[in-house]
Amino acid sequence: MMPEPAPVTWTSQAEAGLRSLRDVDAASITADGEEITEVHVVTRSTRPAKQIVRDVQTLLRTRFGRSIDHRVVSVAYVESAAPADGEASPPPDEAPAAKDDRIRFASVNVFVSGSRAHAQVELKWKGVPRMGSASGWSTREGAHRLIATATITAIQEFIDDEVALGTPDVQLVRLHGRELAVVGVGLIAHRQEKMLVGGCTVEQDVQEAVVLATLGAVNRVVGGLQTHEPIEYVLRPTSTMEASGAKRR
Repeated sequence: MMPEPAPVTWTSQAEAGLRSLRDVDAASITADGEEITEVHVVTRSTRPAKQIVRDVQTLLRTRFGRSIDHRVVSVAYVESAAPADGEASPPPDEAPAAKDDRIRFASVNVFVSGSRAHAQVELKWKGVPRMGSASGWSTREGAHRLIATATITAIQEFIDDEVALGTPDVQLVRLHGRELAVVGVGLIAHRQEKMLVGGCTVEQDVQEAVVLATLGAVNRVVGGLQTHEPIEYVLRPTSTMEASGAKRR
């Protein structure tokens, strides 16, 4: 006996409608009853995010009779083939960074000791490495947030003290049957705050995908931020977890 097909919901119809939009490769909608709470869109284009968000709002309002705030829509830029260094195609309205000026991924490790976890992320900029770290509870969701936080900590060492990156938010979503890491990071500069969003498909390593998604968000604007030339050596204390021989996850 053939299984009955899954019922068609209005959210699945709306997602199909969003995928028909120009430059939208994948879309996912989270709803609370009849109210849309989150919309995630993936694109390979270089169109400004605000134009894509406007298209999303228009389609949902005219075809499905649902008005949404632009702040519930996140746009993730990905390349056709996931790059090894966290690069992402920049939209025209963001300050582009020269290819050689991109902050690049080096390594990621998560050490677990009981119910606690310690994430370490190494990045390189202009050939100089920097290590970022973060500690917290060793839950699955918590570990992903720790990895993104460690990435931000490492990035912060390359940029000027007048520029601040906020605590990242990490979500794993499924689009077109594939898992995607989406990271949102708050950027505070010149007394203004904006949200940066990056995404990376999970090929094999979820931890690496979270780092690349974080870099994808920040690397699109790093060329327009106040930075300082990296020095080769920085003295820092050894992590307590590393010294105690915590096992690697």
